Amino acid sequence: MRRPRNEPATVGTVSVDKVSADSAALPAETGPASRRRARAGTVSGAPILALEGGFRAGRRTLRKRAIEMTSQVGPLQGAILGLLGLLLAFSFAAAGARFLERQDLILQEANAIGTAYLRADLLDEPYRSELRAALKRYAEHRIDVGRRLRSGLMSADLAEAEQLHAGIWNAARDGVAARPAAMLTVLAPVNEVIDLHATRVAAIEKRLPPLVLVSLIASSMLAVWAIGYGAGLVGPRHVPLTFALTILISLALWITIDLDRPRAGLIQLSDAPLEALKLE
Repeated sequence: MRRPRNEPATVGTVSVDKVSADSAALPAETGPASRRRARAGTVSGAPILALEGGFRAGRRTLRKRAIEMTSQVGPLQGAILGLLGLLLAFSFAAAGARFLERQDLILQEANAIGTAYLRADLLDEPYRSELRAALKRYAEHRIDVGRRLRSGLMSADLAEAEQLHAGIWNAARDGVAARPAAMLTVLAPVNEVIDLHATRVAAIEKRLPPLVLVSLIASSMLAVWAIGYGAGLVGPRHVPLTFALTILISLALWITIDLDRPRAGLIQLSDAPLEALKLE
């Protein structure tokens, strides 16, 4: 078992230090909100511009009667769309798996808090009431932080969590000192509560690598440009189909990015398991 304070090598301490340095939030109006608007504009507008740019380039090529180039367009379009499909499939699956992992961690944390709260019954007073009160404050803190994560993970929230961990551990430690028979039964779920906090903090940093994200966006733009270019070479384009395909590519790209940032987009993690806890 790991204590929250006296062992500096714990996972919780390392994760908190890392995220405190890397993830301190900017003000909502100049930080995450601005990034969300920029991301939405890029993902929705850039493919349309790429499609139109490709179509105009194809029309210019057609006017120059560079017919010998047209035979190469079909195979190249197929190769580009195949590469895009591969990148989207792996990226979408990875982002979706991490989203579900984060949601499962919320459920595990709620179960750990509920179990620790119930096992406080094994302690004598006043330790029983102290442990229950500490766990209740901690659950309320977790719900409050979850609602504000659109603005980023604040270093003050991490510091407060550390203080709450200390209060939970001290109440459990003093309680089992007075009643040693309950040591394993009480301390195991308490230690799990502290460990799961560190795991959830570390999960925030699990995202698509920037190079993969750049490759995904570049492949999407190139694929849409190639679609427009091919349409321009044959003359009049089929607007509903070309725009429908462009919108589908944009939607798949947007959902992948949104799943990878589950507190900053439209697809949100749910804190319902924590809110459903009955800690009276």
